Amino acid sequence: MKKDIRKDLLTGEEFVPKKSSQRFATPQNRIKYNNEKASQMRLQRAFIDKPLHHNRTILLDLLGTKKELIIHQEFLRGRGYDFHLTTHSDMWEGKMVHCLYEFMIIKINNEQIKLLKNDRY
Repeated sequence: MKKDIRKDLLTGEEFVPKKSSQRFATPQNRIKYNNEKASQMRLQRAFIDKPLHHNRTILLDLLGTKKELIIHQEFLRGRGYDFHLTTHSDMWEGKMVHCLYEFMIIKINNEQIKLLKNDRY
């Protein structure tokens, strides 16, 4: 009977698996491999995730426990809010509006913005 010999995905060392699905020689190698993979993914997404989270922090700070707030868009810009970044769009009173996570960003007129915390998210 031939033994199944595999190579560890992290170190390249050969080992005999104890389970049919085993891909790593040790649990420590599996953990290190998956942590490195997740770290690379976070680095690749950081250019968009960091500004999105910054925008969300601004909205959380402004609204606090309130459900909605009307604010001047220049005030938001002054706080460092980037209007080019959104996470999705949603319907509000029959029209499509930009959203950032659980917040709806509704343009009332040329300068006023209504921030609305959406309970669905």
